[in-house]
Amino acid sequence: MKPRVLVFTCLATVAAGGVTVGNARASVPGAIGGRATATDTTVLALRHATVIDGTGAPPVPGRTVLIRDGKIAAVYATGSRPLPAGARTEDLSGRWLIPGLIDAHVHLTGAAPDMEGYRKLLGWALGNGITSVRDMAGDDRILAYLSRQAATGDIVSPRISYAALMAGPTFFAEDGRAQAASAGDVLGQAPYMRQITGATDLSLAVAAAKGTGATALKLYANLPVSLVRGLTAEAHRQGLLVWTHATIFPAGPMDAVRAGADAISHSAYLAWAAADRIPRDYAARARADYLHIAPDDPRILAVLDSMKARGTILDATLWVFAHEAAEDPGSVGPGLVDWESAVTREAHARGVLVDAGTDDLGSPDDTVPNLHREMAYLVEHAGFTPLEAIVAATRVSAMAIGQSATRGTITPGQRADLVVLSADPTADIHNTRRVVRVFQEGRAHER
Repeated sequence: MKPRVLVFTCLATVAAGGVTVGNARASVPGAIGGRATATDTTVLALRHATVIDGTGAPPVPGRTVLIRDGKIAAVYATGSRPLPAGARTEDLSGRWLIPGLIDAHVHLTGAAPDMEGYRKLLGWALGNGITSVRDMAGDDRILAYLSRQAATGDIVSPRISYAALMAGPTFFAEDGRAQAASAGDVLGQAPYMRQITGATDLSLAVAAAKGTGATALKLYANLPVSLVRGLTAEAHRQGLLVWTHATIFPAGPMDAVRAGADAISHSAYLAWAAADRIPRDYAARARADYLHIAPDDPRILAVLDSMKARGTILDATLWVFAHEAAEDPGSVGPGLVDWESAVTREAHARGVLVDAGTDDLGSPDDTVPNLHREMAYLVEHAGFTPLEAIVAATRVSAMAIGQSATRGTITPGQRADLVVLSADPTADIHNTRRVVRVFQEGRAHER
């Protein structure tokens, strides 16, 4: 979570192709948002598309993607085999097809519930190509509801995965966002906003977190190494992922990696691996000595190499820090923006998996969700090619949310989460914004 509380009071309702994004159900056959109709289970052939499959392979023109029952049944050269009897077809000549985009770091809930705002926000995100999101700590009572509504098609929305947050007691006394998110519960005792001490029964705490519907723990702040290790081991034992800040204060980046965290967030916080001392309080998290700690300091490179060896994902979140520094230069340490880009470039060059997350999905008042900006930032500031940025926002982000077996690439057996573009995103990463249509598990959403 960022220092600000984000309350989304979205103003615009998006409507396209007969689908009203917001409270209204979809009313056209096969469209996202509404219960499944007879057309949802027919075979659909998307023909003559240029496919960018999310694996890192170059674009392949003239492909047919066959969709059956919400899944990709086959991908092959158009015309190389007969279509199944009764298959519907769509001609995507002159179009590019990429996997559905996944924002691997959002915070949907704010200080006050705004269900209509959430619906508008989520529908807008889906219409702009984002088919899944990973919420990295908020009010799990609301997130559980939204996640169920999204999964059943009762709202037009990306699929939502979310975490239960755990931190030291001092965090809850200091952080107004955590206090707002757990309103109505004893501070620090909500199962999704839980303070952890050496006296906590970790097995029960993790089980209670799992009971909220969370698929992961987020180890946020003010936790020593011993508790980071204990919580990570117990979460994995109970089948949950573990997502952490790159520095957990006083536990450092290498502590999180060695404990077995599945993903660590915020490249800027890696600087603490080379600091003389890591503060016990997370309040200093964006104020490392970026002017004097080199991004290629041997202590930082050791962390990156360990991440590569273990498959730990780096959730870089570059654009949001750059945006915040531009809006309020005093909110982050001097030199942070250039430093985070340099260390992310180093991580990428050393083979560390980097996803695409924003920390701030955006607002329907804006032109596009911030994920498109994050992808462009990876290309323009962190040494990614456009193709690599697409992989970050699809395959690697699917890995980060624990769903790479079912989402993230255009390969047979995967869910048919697809985005049709009117221009080549490998020629210009900004073309990911040129969304024509979105498919979520095979159901079409006209933009």
